[in-house]
Amino acid sequence: MKTFHDYKDFPASVFSTVTIGNFDGLHMGHREVLKNLVAIAHQSGTRSVLVTFVPHPLQILHPEKSPKSILLQEDKIDRIGEMGIDYLLNLKFDLTFSEMSGESFIREILAGALHAKYILVGQNFVFGHKRSGNVALLERLSHELGYTVKIIEPVVVRGNRVSSTWVRQLIQSGKISMANRLLGRYYRISGSIVPGDGIGQKHLYPTLNLNPENEILPKIGVYVTQVTIHGKEYPAVTNVGMRPTVAGKTLRIETHLIQHPLGEAPLSMEIAFLHRLRDEMKFLSTEVLKEQIGRDVRRAIRFFERLEYFRKSRLTNLKPS
Repeated sequence: MKTFHDYKDFPASVFSTVTIGNFDGLHMGHREVLKNLVAIAHQSGTRSVLVTFVPHPLQILHPEKSPKSILLQEDKIDRIGEMGIDYLLNLKFDLTFSEMSGESFIREILAGALHAKYILVGQNFVFGHKRSGNVALLERLSHELGYTVKIIEPVVVRGNRVSSTWVRQLIQSGKISMANRLLGRYYRISGSIVPGDGIGQKHLYPTLNLNPENEILPKIGVYVTQVTIHGKEYPAVTNVGMRPTVAGKTLRIETHLIQHPLGEAPLSMEIAFLHRLRDEMKFLSTEVLKEQIGRDVRRAIRFFERLEYFRKSRLTNLKPS
């Protein structure tokens, strides 16, 4: 995938199939759009192009309403590339750009610079200054400018349209299993390893403490997790919380690797959240807390055993008879 930051740099000889949006999280709905984008581009002999904006337009127009990002920008670009997109047009959004009307966006960027032959959008898609662009405008100009508009139906789960807003709400409310279902993968955070207070090593269970780069964290509580360090995965239990039993005063993300003690602490790691075990609680003593952590670890081990069982069963069922 080739990335451009200015539509004027797009190759003049390329005809395209285009979609537009922020695509934060790259959830099931986003992937459905991008699968259609790649398929139509392949069938029509055009090149697939995703147009997105940095920063999110609301950060410029209404900062107080701007949503926190589900994915780090570099992770989003990597995942878009994995979908088989030919070109990513990552446009800088500022006050000057925000003044461009919907019609100018179509004429100058979509039909002009990108030579769009197919444009894929949702039925309620709006764009341009004061939301002056919409599906009706796209369709009205399509005959004059020589492109076809394709409406992509939303992906619906449990009667609700899959959206980035819904995914954010699920993560932040601790409903991580449902969030993972909508994402089509485990929700992950990453960052650097920072020193702790030494309480876990001395009195509880040894932990790695993460300083996260991500904007969204799961709700305070204890989770079954899978940690990636230097490309290798480890089963783990992670506490996101304030550590009330030891009078903690700041939010910590503490991860205990199950049956895989490390020597020297790594510089960084990634944590995938698989399942929520319980709320964080204040216990009468560190001894009682240690007993509870032991129960959490045993529950996590059973979770991974079931996960492995279902994985092997699925592989067996996929084998030809």
